[in-house]
Amino acid sequence: MKKTLVLAMVGAVAAGAMVGGATIAMAQANVVKERQENRKQAGAAMRAIKGIIDAKGPTAGAVAEAAKLKTLEAAFIKMFPAGSTQDSKALPAVWTDWAGFQAASKASDAAYDKLAAAAGSGDQAALAAAFADTGKTCGACHDKFRAKAN
Repeated sequence: MKKTLVLAMVGAVAAGAMVGGATIAMAQANVVKERQENRKQAGAAMRAIKGIIDAKGPTAGAVAEAAKLKTLEAAFIKMFPAGSTQDSKALPAVWTDWAGFQAASKASDAAYDKLAAAAGSGDQAALAAAFADTGKTCGACHDKFRAKAN
């Protein structure tokens, strides 16, 4: 009876470990998909702003897009639990240089603030300049923390 109970407990612990491991892997896969969706939305917002600049349209439409970028960035920085690299372009530097990654996120956040201010000013040239600066900030983060596309 004791032996059966011990074997049952060992089996339960092993099953829990397997389920727990699968749960962790699934959670990490989900967070990678969330990161990818976040960046798709950020790209769409940047394209929308670029469209406003190209059309020389009223810059006010870019204010909401800049605000969306800021919101997306605030969520994005929280989507990097340790080990969430499966099917991801995130480089190990995200985790080995977490302070640098956070600094890059803060730089993006500041660029989005400048982008919103420029959009709100109504000045097309200021919007175009802020957009270019934002693109450079995004690119700097990609260069250090994102794998190149094949």
